[in-house]
Amino acid sequence: MITLTGRFDTPADAAALLALHGGPEALAAVPTLRGVRRDASGGIRAAFSPRGTFVPMPFALTVSVERASATGAQLAVRATRGQTAVDVQLRLGFEPSTSGTTVSWAADVSVRGTGATVGQRVVRDLVYAAIDEILRDTAAVA
Repeated sequence: MITLTGRFDTPADAAALLALHGGPEALAAVPTLRGVRRDASGGIRAAFSPRGTFVPMPFALTVSVERASATGAQLAVRATRGQTAVDVQLRLGFEPSTSGTTVSWAADVSVRGTGATVGQRVVRDLVYAAIDEILRDTAAVA
């Protein structure tokens, strides 16, 4: 298991960030997501293509909101591509700032399949970049 953490500022307030899990319409504006839809269990499904890779590598993404409040959220995320699966328990914290909200995040990541055979440092860097990218892109559409 890999544990990653990050932090960034966004002009959106916590209420606008939390509203994003209300439906796929707002998430459809996230540039790295395609085909955003809600599944039968209420989760969000989409194709996620991180910009930080050398070649386009779309992953089938499923996101389930496990908890959400004015101070943060907990998400279960699964990304799959071929024989690789990436499971993420993602904890988000929202702290008001003078310019909007400071978003802090912590992720417990498990990589299985062929993706797990890549060096740990490479996987760590790629997963960190993908999580940070999608969180910033998502906050930008709030």
